Amino acid sequence: MLIRGYQLVNNATYPEIADNYARGLRMLKSLSCDVFLGAHGSYYDMEAKYAKLNASGANPYIDSKVIKNYVANREQAFRSELQKQTAAAKKP
Repeated sequence: MLIRGYQLVNNATYPEIADNYARGLRMLKSLSCDVFLGAHGSYYDMEAKYAKLNASGANPYIDSKVIKNYVANREQAFRSELQKQTAAAKKP
């Protein structure tokens, strides 16, 4: 969700970037999702789930916790980066 190098604080061309990130995270946390397929397989442990696909009879891709964990991780990364940039902006 948060791409390295984005200026979240004092961004002259996109001053509301941090607020929009926070709003997007709140929206994602409010959604219900049974199957999370991200842009990269590592986001949802694609290879391990694929290996289990026929083994148990249950579909391993149906897992509502995956999106919650992913969003929580991305929110923590966002908050950490925002805090870092806010502190750096306050330094003389």
